[in-house]
Amino acid sequence: MPGSWLRAGRRARLVVMATLITKLLPILHVRDPHAERDFYLQFGLRATYEGPEYPDFLAVGNDAVEFGLSRRSQADPTEIGMTWQLGVSDIDAVIESCGQAGLAFHVTVEQPRPDWSYRTVTVRSPSGMDVMFEEQRAD
Repeated sequence: MPGSWLRAGRRARLVVMATLITKLLPILHVRDPHAERDFYLQFGLRATYEGPEYPDFLAVGNDAVEFGLSRRSQADPTEIGMTWQLGVSDIDAVIESCGQAGLAFHVTVEQPRPDWSYRTVTVRSPSGMDVMFEEQRAD
């Protein structure tokens, strides 16, 4: 029956496609990629790409996260349309990094239910984007 064969073929293709995407690699449009790179280096990320092939593009990351910083002279961080949030293992280290760098920041304690609370730190990047760091606990 051709119809049954086609459905089975689609299922097999979906299984393969489910493993196709292996990593999220967003690119932020910013006015000054170098200033943004320096901002993220303060929080333990490292430069993962900076080359002559793409002079207006840098990337930062670590073993768990990576994202690009692309120069756009007209970039408006208020129009990003999403919350730029990074999960961190040590929120106190973020607070300390902000203090050492002289960055203004805001700490919020979230308590979605009585037995669960966590902290977030919001700090403004050089492009004017609010960056939120969220405490990730193993418990």
